[in-house]
Amino acid sequence: MKCKEMTQAVNLLYNEWNLGKKESGASGNICAWIYLMEILEESEKIVTYKENNKLIGFCGYSKNTSKRYKIRKKFYHFFKQILYKSRKIKNVKALKHYYENYSYSPKELENNCDGEISILIVDKNYRGKNIGKKLLLETFKKAKQDGLKKIQILSDESCNYKFYENCGCTKIYETLIENEEYGNLGNIQKEKAYIYEKNLK
Repeated sequence: MKCKEMTQAVNLLYNEWNLGKKESGASGNICAWIYLMEILEESEKIVTYKENNKLIGFCGYSKNTSKRYKIRKKFYHFFKQILYKSRKIKNVKALKHYYENYSYSPKELENNCDGEISILIVDKNYRGKNIGKKLLLETFKKAKQDGLKKIQILSDESCNYKFYENCGCTKIYETLIENEEYGNLGNIQKEKAYIYEKNLK
């Protein structure tokens, strides 16, 4: 991603999810920047959708056995660690716990697929136009070209998870996690989380 795209991507993320801001007492969009660095660090490729040079949405995938883009990924990892040290974050431990809470894939499914959808987001003002579906299908296509045979998707109640079923994905796991997305679900203690998979053969 270019710098302008990254700034627009951060705005999309910031406007969509809490991303640990409430838990960590962070100010501004620092949590969205950290999350974007996490996405870029683990992603093999990012597919974007734009209109008039405005980033409307983006989707990416990670590859478990990847040996490419090492320098690029190390750069994003390094920058992420710098952001964690920002004075804008009052409680770094709480922020890291936020991210750990969404790593709920059980051990028996860790090697079930050879990749994962690292992100899928579309601007709220452009939904209902099949942009998300176009991004996801294009990402599936690129992942298949990259040699992936089966890809995994983690989702939860704060997202339109049934969208994946409409795109030919199969739900293989369901669990309960601590609710972290206050803005979307209120102050309930638990929310349902799901794992889907897509056969790319």
